[in-house]
Order: sequence, then C-alpha cells, then structure tokens
Amino acid sequence: MKLYIIRHGLSEGNAAGVIQGHSDSPLSDTGKIQADLLGRYLRREGIHPERIYTSPLTRAHQTAEAIAGSLDPVPPVDKITGFMEVDVGELSGVSLEDAHAKYPEEFAPDVNRWLDFEAFGGEGFEQFYERVGSSVTEIVKKWDDPFADRTFFFVSHAGVMRPLLKTLLDAKSDLMYFSFGNCCLVKVEYRNVKDKVRKVLVDVLQIEKIAELLGEEINFEKADRVGPKMG
Repeated sequence: MKLYIIRHGLSEGNAAGVIQGHSDSPLSDTGKIQADLLGRYLRREGIHPERIYTSPLTRAHQTAEAIAGSLDPVPPVDKITGFMEVDVGELSGVSLEDAHAKYPEEFAPDVNRWLDFEAFGGEGFEQFYERVGSSVTEIVKKWDDPFADRTFFFVSHAGVMRPLLKTLLDAKSDLMYFSFGNCCLVKVEYRNVKDKVRKVLVDVLQIEKIAELLGEEINFEKADRVGPKMG
C-alpha cells in the first residue's frame, strides 16, 4: 500500500499572509503552477492513485483536480469534509501581524504552532485531531488488505497533515515538528515485515525539489506568508 499526502498549492490567502482556517480561498497563479508541476511529476514517475481524497475547501479541491487532470486515466476525486483545515474561529481572514497585535500575548505566539484555537472560538487541539483522525479511520477501515498493491492520494492542508499522518502511521507523536510547504508530497508505505504491517514514512518532497527533478528552475520560497504550519 502506497499513500501520498499532499498539501494544496499556494492560495491567495497564503500569499496575502492571512490565517485562513475554514475560510475559502482559491489557488493563486503560483499555486496553479505548483499543482501543475506536481501533477506532471507524478505522471512522469508513473504514480497513479485509484482514488484521491481531498478537503472540500477550494484551495485543496483545485489542487486535487489539477493533479487528477494530469493523470491518465483520471482518478475519481472524493471530497471529505473532515479534511478541512483547523477552524481558527475569530482569526479567520486575519493577518498574522494583526493576530499578534490584537490578541493577548499568551495566545498569539502559539496560534501557528500548536493548532489550538479554542480561545478564539475555533477548534481545540484535541477536537481537531479527533475530527481528522476519525475521518481517516473511516477510509482506512475500507482497506481489506494493507499489503495490497494499491495507491491513494490525500490532498489537504498544512494543519491537517499532522493528524492525518499521525493516524495513517499510528504515530505516538503529534508531528508538530514537521513543516509542510505548498504542494509538498509525503510518501507513506504499508510494508509486510514478517506478516506484520510496518507503516513507514518514506519521503517528504517539497515543491522546489520537485521542480528541480523536472529540470525547471522555479523558486517558491517565501511565497507563503503564513508559513508551513497551517493553511
């Protein structure tokens, strides 16, 4: 079993430096280029999923559809409500600078680190992880044979990728130390080791490396003004 977890391309909100959460923001022109690059890379490498699961938010769904459209045959794309980004409450649509200036210091320094927005009327950390984890578990339960030669894609958000990966890997860590840039590609494999399932995080490819592998010199650094922790 091969699983590829993908963050959406650069959204207009990312480029503007605002905290998005559940607010809907389409891909920017740069984000569309990133999604096209990733789709072409996956096609070149012969990586083809039987299904793509995506957050219904536009920035993720557009990315999933762009990737699907690069592949032949085009795989089905399923929207999963549970894969929406963390609900940031009152911070939705607020710039990082304004968030730090407007809210008490005991909250603001942690909003992009701990994914806990209960103080702002959004989701708490445990609530968020439970919501994403249960959505992943519902999908995993449908896989009869974890050793089967099957491939699936998950397209979501930087915040979501942590509980998503935690669930897929049965990890004890909350994976908060990982950073996921726009259109990064994370590969997970379920391997048969002495008739037991070993769940392995194989690789993390940032979009700049993917562009390099395609022989294209494109620099996306600092395009995302919010950062690789959520969005």
